[in-house]
Amino acid sequence: MSAESLIESPPRRSQLKLWPLGSLPLSMGIMWALSTGGEALRWLVLGGFGSVMVFCLMVSLEAGLIAMMIFEPLRGFLRRAQYLYLTYSQSDPIHIITPVVTLLAFAVVLQRHRLRLLYQSRLAALVTLLAVIYFLQIFNPLQGGLSVGLSGAMFVLIPLLWFYFAQVIKPEFLLTAFRVIVVLGLITSLYGLYQLSFGFPAFEQYWIDNTDFYNSISVGKVERALATFSSAEEWGRYVEIGALIAFGFAAQATNRLRRGGWILCGGVLSLMLLFTGQRTAMFGLIFGFLVLVLTGARTWRAAVSRLFLLLAPALLIGVLAKAPTNDDMLDHGDDERAKALLSHTARGTLNPTKEESLNERLTNWTYLATDVIPYRPLGLGLGATSVGAWRYSGASETELPPIDSYFISLVLTCGIPTALLLIWILLKATSTSWRSYRAAEPGSPEARLWRIAASIMPVLILNNMFGNTFTLYSVAPFGWMLVGWISTYGVAKEVTETEQMGSGERELIVI
Repeated sequence: MSAESLIESPPRRSQLKLWPLGSLPLSMGIMWALSTGGEALRWLVLGGFGSVMVFCLMVSLEAGLIAMMIFEPLRGFLRRAQYLYLTYSQSDPIHIITPVVTLLAFAVVLQRHRLRLLYQSRLAALVTLLAVIYFLQIFNPLQGGLSVGLSGAMFVLIPLLWFYFAQVIKPEFLLTAFRVIVVLGLITSLYGLYQLSFGFPAFEQYWIDNTDFYNSISVGKVERALATFSSAEEWGRYVEIGALIAFGFAAQATNRLRRGGWILCGGVLSLMLLFTGQRTAMFGLIFGFLVLVLTGARTWRAAVSRLFLLLAPALLIGVLAKAPTNDDMLDHGDDERAKALLSHTARGTLNPTKEESLNERLTNWTYLATDVIPYRPLGLGLGATSVGAWRYSGASETELPPIDSYFISLVLTCGIPTALLLIWILLKATSTSWRSYRAAEPGSPEARLWRIAASIMPVLILNNMFGNTFTLYSVAPFGWMLVGWISTYGVAKEVTETEQMGSGERELIVI
């Protein structure tokens, strides 16, 4: 029966009686899970989430991607919520849901578009080479075992597959993805404010007290808020990108009401970023906003004028404002979480060169560059710097200090050439986004998308140098999808080739 006929002639009473029977297996399953214990209930709930995402994937690739984009920012909260009815354990099957759905989506896309998907542009060929290196490093024996390599693949290789999704989705899908990030950034940040105001609920505090692999939650005497994410870093990176997107929409909006709404969204997300206590994300937002403003200038003279207007007040604030001291930050007790995090962010932003964390990073990187990397030029294995190296083998072959840099971590896991390859891919995508924006018609929807993309790409490079952005659950897939979208629809060279696809023709832009 079609939807139209259903509206015109409602189902008979005999048909309606069958509807409650459809929920009977689900009700029986829930009752069974509750009677047999929390572990069964967990698998039932996680199976439900996975089934919903697979169903969305069956509708369309775009629907499946949106479902995963909604799930990922909530993964941390859902993981901690399990401890309402479970005891703590290091293994958590919630982490395999989106990787399984991603692999299924990739298999479907590859089956439909064949191997040409892997090299249909020059940038795609480089990404495929990177993916092959990642895959081979799964089996590197130096990392401590295959389970360690597979753990690293979940953080590094699986998000990379979103690059290929971007080559087959509709061009306007990126606009939808941008809006989803802004909306989810606002919604999830509300829960972060709740954590700042009232502290963590008991089930989240239980996870914090028991986990052994999350060491950056405290700022002095205060625990950082996580919102619904798995870490404060992930929350910070997510709202940082959301704020840039909102400001980008505002910059291109022609309607005053819409422009005001997007500015409000960007301002709220920027305020939320202050509460995350993530200094690198704050620098990324400032840098991305600067790029966004400069890209709006149509001449070099206008760009210089805008740069001066932005830097002058920033320099004045830097000279006149006094950065909080470490003692000022430590003075705030547990009932002053917001003040402590604001002091932490202000201290790192106004006086970054005297930050203990920055000096510690430089010390660790120097040690790695002199005592570890020269003796392992081809890498220690894909999972050598991941949680899996400690969880599944006790430690990696070499005891490594905290790294806090995806690029340097990649040097350790896959070697210097692989890290240089990734940097080249990101730089190429950045230059392509800039050229594509300059080539787009001013004020067009395409120009709006390219301007936002051109402002986000440099931020991704910065955040991967001073953070682990391309291993974050909700951010890494989006980053790779953005690179793939730029590769597919960008115009770095005016070279096109036509490929027969079914009864029609499609132009592929070669980068």
